[in-house]
Amino acid sequence: MKLLNIGIISAIPGNIMNLRRGIEKASEFSNISASVELIDRVPKKSFDLIFLPGVGHFGEGMARLRKSNFDEFLRHYVENGGLLIGVCLGMQLLFEGSEEAPRVLGLSLLHGEVCKLKAKRLPHMGWNTVDFYDKVFGEFSGKYFYFVHSYRVKCGDGMISGFTEYSGEKFPSVVREGNIVGFQFHPEKSHLIGLKLLGRLFEWSLYQL
Repeated sequence: MKLLNIGIISAIPGNIMNLRRGIEKASEFSNISASVELIDRVPKKSFDLIFLPGVGHFGEGMARLRKSNFDEFLRHYVENGGLLIGVCLGMQLLFEGSEEAPRVLGLSLLHGEVCKLKAKRLPHMGWNTVDFYDKVFGEFSGKYFYFVHSYRVKCGDGMISGFTEYSGEKFPSVVREGNIVGFQFHPEKSHLIGLKLLGRLFEWSLYQL
């Protein structure tokens, strides 16, 4: 059984321990075992896969990454073939910028920007379906996942792997380009289906390493 060395960037507030437990449980739904480590500073050892989670303000999230030099580390990590998974705010930080913090540059690992959802009732919080458009996660299309956010990504169609609709607005809830994946929802909060999706992600990662 393949052992994945997985890191979780812990510089940004969020449900870090929930994600860690979710990753550990998800290995039960794949042929992969996971060694999970929280990263509170630039890591000295290599990882097969790194998660960038987070909740809160785009500007504050980038400030925390820059303070710990994670911005440069993550760019170097991706350029050298490392697999990076953004979750919630972590997905938004992968892009070039956000209306939430107009003067703040994002990680710019993916082309696109973040804008506020048009719905009058925000945040978009609770269970909603995801329509997946690629074969990696296609088996989960139409399933319910847990969301908490007020902003959404705007990007090219080529990197969109899944859509969700809220209050009449359709937005990308999953993106994938090369060795980068982003989930706007929280797999770790999405009960059994979220754990199975993480298990599928780990299996996909074997083909990328």
